Amino acid sequence: MNQTSTKGYMKILGYVLPIILLAACARTSGVVPMGSDIYMISRSEKGFDTTGSRVKAEALKEANKFCLSKNKKIEILSSTHQDMRPFRSDAQAEVEFRCVSD
Repeated sequence: MNQTSTKGYMKILGYVLPIILLAACARTSGVVPMGSDIYMISRSEKGFDTTGSRVKAEALKEANKFCLSKNKKIEILSSTHQDMRPFRSDAQAEVEFRCVSD
């Protein structure tokens, strides 16, 4: 590789790498107690290929893991999700649940 092609490669990498890193960003509230053994998880993710359904599935996995840690199973009370809108909002989901005995 000559110096010119190396500079071009580095320039492209400088543009592409931040986009890849941003595409993988996810934010979660964690498990939030709402009273009366009811919990909520709110989650959002950046990325042009991220859907609200996918974000909701990840929130449900997190809720299920929380209930399993208490040796209980999840009971979903409500859930919502919204797909990403380019340059306006991230894909997001919210799950309200409780943990119940088998």
